[in-house]
Amino acid sequence: MDAIVVPMGLLIMSGVFLYFAGNFLNDWADRGWDQIHRRERALPSGHFTARTYFLTACTFGLLSLCTAAAVRPQCLVVALMIVVAIGIYTWSHKWAAWSVIPMGLCRAFLPVLGFVGFSVRQGLPLVLIACAFGLFLHIVALSLSARSESTTSAPKGFLRFSRWLFVPAAFSMFFASWVDLACPLDVSIFGVFPYALWIALCVTIFRKPVHRHVSNLLAGIPLVDWIVLMPLALTAAAPGSLAIACLIGPPCAFLAAKALQRFAPAT
Repeated sequence: MDAIVVPMGLLIMSGVFLYFAGNFLNDWADRGWDQIHRRERALPSGHFTARTYFLTACTFGLLSLCTAAAVRPQCLVVALMIVVAIGIYTWSHKWAAWSVIPMGLCRAFLPVLGFVGFSVRQGLPLVLIACAFGLFLHIVALSLSARSESTTSAPKGFLRFSRWLFVPAAFSMFFASWVDLACPLDVSIFGVFPYALWIALCVTIFRKPVHRHVSNLLAGIPLVDWIVLMPLALTAAAPGSLAIACLIGPPCAFLAAKALQRFAPAT
């Protein structure tokens, strides 16, 4: 059991550390813009110093690389790729629309990080590519929506265009479940329902204001994973404890995100 639990725990920690590093680095880089537009945030309001944020980002980044390297050298390579994507996004996101691509890659590389931590085969299987692509599209759509909140020069068509990306995101995950993992068609379709319902609410009832729209899309990220994980659990394609985690993990993460957004605004 330890042969699986320990590396899995280290990879989860690496992913969490990468997320923390990206958030602190992004806020550090945006401190000038926030000083003008979002003075209530931590740095412009004087709650913390820019030096503290930068050092915290570097610390979490280093921890993420160390925990990934402790599993396998291949994991270190993937973690480094995510760090590079974080850096490119942080540098470009205030002025370049294409910055949504490195942002999407930050999330898409996470299942790759998990895969290389346990697999000995060469190359990436189709199911992993499909899952990574579905996650990538959701984050790109979310990031395009967020640009209309944080960038005054964002084209008006961003929101309209971003909504259509949720369709191939769902289809890519459905493809991974039904075709690649051979889950029954009805179960695979059932796995799409929670995500489809939430996206429908996000683009209708939760469409405005934009910060509410973006916050709900952020909370819905675990539902993207659930499109694949729910069919896996319901068809017993995963062992007992893992099946339970696949079934309850994403909805618990979704509910936790919604609860935490009451205390800390997501955008």
